[in-house]
Amino acid sequence: MSILLTHAYVVTVDTERRVIPDGWILIEGNLITGIGSCATDPLPTASEVIDLKGMLAMPGLINGHNHHWGSLFKNTGEGLLLEDWLDQVTIPLLMTLTNEDLRIAAYLGAIEQIKTGTTCSLNHLVNVNDDASLAAIIEPAVEVGVRQVVGKEMRHTPSPPFSTKYPAFPNSRSLEDEVAYADEVVGRWDGHAGRIHMGLAIETGANWMLHNATSDELIIEGVRLAQKRGLKITNHCAAGTPWLSVREFEAMTGGGDVDYLVRLGALTNNWTLAHSLHLKGREIDAVARAGATVITNPVSNAYSCDGIAPVKEMLKAGIVIGLGTDGTYVNCSPDMVEQMKFAVLIQNLTHLDPTLMTCEMAIEMATIGSATALGIDHLVGSLEVGKRADIAVFDLDTAHSTVANRQIAALVFSAHGTDVDTVLIDGQIRLRGGELVGFESEKAVFAEATERATAAIDRAGLTSRVFQHWRPRA
Repeated sequence: MSILLTHAYVVTVDTERRVIPDGWILIEGNLITGIGSCATDPLPTASEVIDLKGMLAMPGLINGHNHHWGSLFKNTGEGLLLEDWLDQVTIPLLMTLTNEDLRIAAYLGAIEQIKTGTTCSLNHLVNVNDDASLAAIIEPAVEVGVRQVVGKEMRHTPSPPFSTKYPAFPNSRSLEDEVAYADEVVGRWDGHAGRIHMGLAIETGANWMLHNATSDELIIEGVRLAQKRGLKITNHCAAGTPWLSVREFEAMTGGGDVDYLVRLGALTNNWTLAHSLHLKGREIDAVARAGATVITNPVSNAYSCDGIAPVKEMLKAGIVIGLGTDGTYVNCSPDMVEQMKFAVLIQNLTHLDPTLMTCEMAIEMATIGSATALGIDHLVGSLEVGKRADIAVFDLDTAHSTVANRQIAALVFSAHGTDVDTVLIDGQIRLRGGELVGFESEKAVFAEATERATAAIDRAGLTSRVFQHWRPRA
């Protein structure tokens, strides 16, 4: 089976950053096998030809940091700083979830992705999983057809406790059993359906350490496992309210989150550091020297008022930066186009420099940057011959994007993720004309997701907080 996309404004994000105003892309099987200009290059033959005149074709967007279970709980954390939100909303909700809740959230997260032009995301797991819950999380993504990097959580309660002020996150396995189980899970799921890529999630951020979620021994053993398996490790890094968990962690350790990893001898190029808001200059230098990468989540950080990532300084140091939404419970939208726009505006405003971040840089972060940070840039993240055919096509002929004038700028500053018309993942058409292909249960998922979210909110005792028709001014 071959597919030829024609007459698209092709944004390749390849090494030369080629843009082909009237381009074609040939897909054979799951690979891109040709890219050319309709104006100058002969059109190849294909089983199916799709005319994309007036549309922009680009690498599928890659969400470098997300928690898919959060899709059930949009608009539940409004008005709370991160620490209060975690303790008052997130953890109570997390403790109520059943495997069927996780399953329907996974379906919803996959649908949200495709219908906003995102072909791949990192699903950073924070619940403590077993075989059944992992299947509930991963199988829906395979069925809907998205690509996913799964950050398998690793937990181990420190002894003595890192902090006696906070309770420990749930942990039922010994260190040896936790490492062995993670190793077994990675071996079982990595490469599944050609679209599941395994990684690890080891929480080393201030708030998580203060809650005794992770021991020093687990960090060290987790890095060893990652190095053995060639895995990326995601975490929450240098995020939180500066005068709360961030200050408390610094007072206890004498430094920041990255300083702590350096002290343990655990900062390696395996780390994909999510958020990275409050890094000191020495920590930025350490990240660069180690070859670790960063995922910035500007909308999420604005929502919980954590801060603004030092993107200018990290780019100057040569750090690869990707882009993510975080869970939609602390963002309310999975739209990666929205993230691109906000990433540009918040950095330029912070530095009072309208030239600091460009829309091209935002596209790089949302495609090849995230792919590199997640360790899959050899497969996806750019439109190049030999790479997997993960492609998103956006319709710019809409009321809010016409007249585009400059298509790349129109995508970032005028368009929305829901303007996506066609999505291919691994060479398979998963969205056409804005409608899902090969998955018929979209409306049923929406209905069940609403029912399950309402029930979980009630079980967590949050009904009166969430379901308010009009919230009075504080």
